[in-house]
Amino acid sequence: MFRNLGRLPVQFRAASVVQVAAPLRQFSMSPICLKTNTSTRTKENVHDLETFLTLIGRNCVEHVELFDNDLQKFLGTKSAEMKKLGLDIQTRKYMLRWINKFVNDLEPLREHVKGKKKNGGERKAREVLAKRNAAKRSEEAQKYKEEQLELEKSGERVF
Repeated sequence: MFRNLGRLPVQFRAASVVQVAAPLRQFSMSPICLKTNTSTRTKENVHDLETFLTLIGRNCVEHVELFDNDLQKFLGTKSAEMKKLGLDIQTRKYMLRWINKFVNDLEPLREHVKGKKKNGGERKAREVLAKRNAAKRSEEAQKYKEEQLELEKSGERVF
């Protein structure tokens, strides 16, 4: 009885499939690799290390003395050498990421702003909000008790 569920009889099969042309998209269809970088913060406009570190931000300009303001020396520096120079991990990773982007001309130089956690981060958000609400309720209860005590002392509160 249930064997022919997957197959349709010949009379119900579609004779032909009609293809409808999709409307043309209205936005640019040129690939990203063909677009030219017209920003002023490109490889051609950066000639010294101080300019490079200023453009990438995050107070990286503080470390310009470590590399003698030599851009080529900086671009050739590896992570282990930066570690020996005393750069902390986050700054080192950030600089290495920008070195790669600059050498390969992937992106115009700009500051990548650090993200800020909301309510203690995604995993702890419920816990942080619950604690915050509990503290708020506790504070309101304490205020109410103090108000009632003041009213009782002044004789305005009647039982």
